[in-house]
Amino acid sequence: MRSGMVALALAVPLSLLSCGSATAGSGGEVAAEPGKVFTLAPGDTARLTGEELAVTLTGVGQDSRCPTGVQCVWEGDAVVKVRIVAGTAPPADHELHTSGRFETAITVAGHELRLVDLKPYPRSGAAPSAGDYRADFTLTPR
Repeated sequence: MRSGMVALALAVPLSLLSCGSATAGSGGEVAAEPGKVFTLAPGDTARLTGEELAVTLTGVGQDSRCPTGVQCVWEGDAVVKVRIVAGTAPPADHELHTSGRFETAITVAGHELRLVDLKPYPRSGAAPSAGDYRADFTLTPR
């Protein structure tokens, strides 16, 4: 009985620690591998493995994408704001778009940063909260 209580006492704090980095806006960090998709919540940072390159999702500036269940004239657009830190250069703020009519990728420190997807998609009458967004990116060497 006593060993079961000890195991439970150790398991609870460990499970709480493992959940912490998934919280939106937690300022968590993820490792990004070249060419592979990584996901950021607002406030989270991805560091490219083996490089001095970091991408932080600072927020979604606007989201005019056509809500599901609604017929629209065009698909709309969401503006995803990121901050890039490359080596010793000062941080640089950029905007990427979900619509192919605008910039969906930029070149930074010899890599292409591409916005792959933005979730959740708006629903009719229910816009996502700022902290609900998750953006998928890739960083690919050029």
